[in-house]
Amino acid sequence: MRLNKANLSSINSIDNITSKSYTIPTPRVLQFGTGVLLRGLPAYCIDKANQEGNFNGGIIMVKSTKHGDIKSFKEQDCLYTLRTIGVRNNKKIESQQIVSSIVDVIDANESWHNILELSKDPNINIILSNTTEKGIIEMEDSIFESPPHSFPGKITTYLYHRYQYLGDHLSSRIIILPTELIDDNAKKLKDIVLKIAQKHRLAASFLNWLNTHVYFCNTLVDRIVPGSYEDPSSPYVDVLKIAAEPYFLWAIESTDTYVKQQLSFANSSKYTPILSSINTIKEVKIRILNGTHTLLAALAILSGHKYVKDSLEVKSFEQFVRNLINKEITPCLEAQKIDKGQIKIFSESLIDRFKNPYIDHSWTNIAQNYHEKIKNRILPLLTCWYSFQSTPPIHISLGFSAYLFFIKQQYVDTEAEVSCIIRQANDDNIMGLLSDVSLWGIDLTQFDGWVQSVQGHYNQLIHSPIETIIENL
Repeated sequence: MRLNKANLSSINSIDNITSKSYTIPTPRVLQFGTGVLLRGLPAYCIDKANQEGNFNGGIIMVKSTKHGDIKSFKEQDCLYTLRTIGVRNNKKIESQQIVSSIVDVIDANESWHNILELSKDPNINIILSNTTEKGIIEMEDSIFESPPHSFPGKITTYLYHRYQYLGDHLSSRIIILPTELIDDNAKKLKDIVLKIAQKHRLAASFLNWLNTHVYFCNTLVDRIVPGSYEDPSSPYVDVLKIAAEPYFLWAIESTDTYVKQQLSFANSSKYTPILSSINTIKEVKIRILNGTHTLLAALAILSGHKYVKDSLEVKSFEQFVRNLINKEITPCLEAQKIDKGQIKIFSESLIDRFKNPYIDHSWTNIAQNYHEKIKNRILPLLTCWYSFQSTPPIHISLGFSAYLFFIKQQYVDTEAEVSCIIRQANDDNIMGLLSDVSLWGIDLTQFDGWVQSVQGHYNQLIHSPIETIIENL
């Protein structure tokens, strides 16, 4: 029995499955991306709000990538199982539910005209996206292609069609919620959209509409959603099923009354707050959770660990994580005058999240777009550290050195240009690599003792087992 709307009533009767009668909610959200994070967090939150009567809106997904297809989504009527599993207060938490907030999926490469038709619908007034760290970038693009190559190009074209059809009436207003994990994700997207519009010499009235009728809201998302899982005992077939940890956060930045009114799904959980600023919560999350992931990834993979939970089963790795957070990341956050209580609450839950025995969170997935993560998550920590310290942070240094060693060992080739530069560097002279501003955005040799610390740890990685290095930190 395959999960779809025809079989849903039968599946609803299965023990331990939470669902509801299948009804097609009115589409209100256009979602760029079909990945597990969007399905495990925003789509889940909207589904929860729909069930509680707090939103009553469906999602139309857009597949923009050229790999993969949408066949499975069509065959299952976009229904999928979300398994929530983890540990809280030393007790196992587990539930399964059928998510039905997604009502359709469209392939942008095959049916771009259908997506543009949706821009005419005033009911669809929310756009979600998750196109990874590399999605919100400026590149040579044409809004007249079908579709435009870049995500900002697609958004510009969509908005221009909406403006042309609906004009500057209130019915044309639209809210854009990027969930890409970069600073000021919505602001950066808006800046690129404006540049694209100006480059194509679109009407000044359209630029004015962008500034008055389009609400670009910065967001922060946090939930570990590792993806598909095996369940041989399941009485039905679901090729789209995904697992997620119990914890989640979707913070949205806005003070606008219209935005708060339209994003009524936020009322269904304290973990979907609409805040006047997300800067503080973002800084804590990115540095503690994502920063720790980034600094540990190379060490873990080089040690033969497949999943995050595998690393935390090793006492020296757990101690490394605790010391990294308590001795180096937390002081950087406190130096920014961030409330100690907020830092403590977040950091104390992190070990349990990392240790979650039921979540297969792959280190190789974490290592995707590795260089951008080092630049965005780690180098700001380093800059902050040296604003109040004169000696290098040894845990950050080891994680950074392991990243270089990892690339030199050719374990990944997802960032070929960067990898080539790093691999060509002399093992005995890290200074030249660290001074390359084009690579890092800053000259890393400006920090006292950093070159020596990185070189020392790099030499250790060549000659000593990683667990021995960590134990002797």
